[in-house]
Amino acid sequence: MPRLVKYAKQAAARSRTAPAPVDLDLDAALGLYDRQARYVGNNSLFNLFLGGVGSGKSYALVAWIVRRALVNANGRLALLGRTTVDLQTVLLPMLFDQLDRCHEQCGASLIKDYDRGNAKLHLVNGAVIYFRPYNRVAKLRGPSLTCIAADESEWSEADPEEVWSVLSGRLRGVGTLPGLAFATSPNGLRGITKRFVDAQRAYSDALSAGDLAAAAAAGHYHAVTATSFCNPHLPDHFFDSLRSMSKRRYQQEVEGRVLRPMHSVWQFEPRHLVPWRWQDWPQLQRVYGIDWGSQDHHVALMVQVEDSGRWVVADELVCDGIPRGQFQQRLQRWIDGHGSSPPTMAAADRAAPVENQQLQARYRQTPVRWMNSKLEQQVAQGLELVRDMMDPLDGDPLLVFSDSLQQTTTGITAPIVPAMRGYCYHLDASGQPTAKPKKDNINDHMPDALRYIVAAGAHDPRLHGGATLWASRAQPVGTDYGAGHSGRQVA
Repeated sequence: MPRLVKYAKQAAARSRTAPAPVDLDLDAALGLYDRQARYVGNNSLFNLFLGGVGSGKSYALVAWIVRRALVNANGRLALLGRTTVDLQTVLLPMLFDQLDRCHEQCGASLIKDYDRGNAKLHLVNGAVIYFRPYNRVAKLRGPSLTCIAADESEWSEADPEEVWSVLSGRLRGVGTLPGLAFATSPNGLRGITKRFVDAQRAYSDALSAGDLAAAAAAGHYHAVTATSFCNPHLPDHFFDSLRSMSKRRYQQEVEGRVLRPMHSVWQFEPRHLVPWRWQDWPQLQRVYGIDWGSQDHHVALMVQVEDSGRWVVADELVCDGIPRGQFQQRLQRWIDGHGSSPPTMAAADRAAPVENQQLQARYRQTPVRWMNSKLEQQVAQGLELVRDMMDPLDGDPLLVFSDSLQQTTTGITAPIVPAMRGYCYHLDASGQPTAKPKKDNINDHMPDALRYIVAAGAHDPRLHGGATLWASRAQPVGTDYGAGHSGRQVA
């Protein structure tokens, strides 16, 4: 029996039981550790749990909505996931397991009815919890709610400012303890995280100036931070899986640091250039990345893969001022010129399905992958995978570039080395870097081709010295599937 169907049948049976007063110790029932308990038990209007991967962010967020639902009799609450998949696979099972644990602790069910079709849960005190994704946050305009809890706000495709504006505008429902809560890993000093940081600074400045009114306004914001190491329920082997992260991602997603936004997407340093001629290594595996243009901006990369798993960007092709069909012919001659053995893999964007199919027909022994799944299309995912290879937490770079490649831009489209230096994040109206790379039609095409290769080959142990680059990225960026994933934190 599917898990949620089981809960629906259980809820229907429980709804026939009259509610009675219960004595419930929520911290003990849910096994919250100190930082989770501090977050869940706070009565502030705006709340943030900012933690590393595995710190139990999602678990704390669900516990927050459970407590607020119990406090706000007859209130209307919403538990929001980034996507429907996040709701169904993480948050809802976690919520029902927490309510089951409450049942075990107090001896009475808190569930009155589960309306699966309308995605809402009725509790015995009259509170209702709605379940919704917020990737299209504009659809949430309208309802009046008492409390709202949103998971992984800094890693959603929805704009953080719009998320804040829409959700804070919904806090109009009845209840004695309204609130808006977020749980997320940081993604730089931006979005909702920046709002809480600014509030913290405003509170300190107001106290120093003796402005009690301003201090009271900033005091509505409450934040709890936690590293992955704060969670006592994580097994030791969990931390071993994090070692393949880049230094920056480790600081951000494990240590939970709020880092200043970077202007450059990647830190391209002299150590990333190595003496290399592709003709000297004919025995190595070759992988290709292709970004199809229209009249201009046709580009391709050839990467040679060492047995150790180190990748060397060894050759490049840049074609401007020609139609796509002519580029297809040049591309095939260029690939054939690298050797008689078939390429190990090729990756391209999905904007040219006919050309991709022709490429697959030409190289039947080579898997040709194009970015056709939602996960692969997440640009942030691919950018972090490239960063992991360029700047690993331990050891030398696993992605380097031949020093024989072109070092300057002489045409319309930048070659890979100058493009790596010039690839920057888009700036917002205040001049601060956002999380989205700038599409300047000069420096973005080669990095796209590189990202396609890295994302497409992340699962293949042949390309990573017998391991997989995906080992520490089994879940989407920022998603907390650590402690509490099953709803029961296991020591």
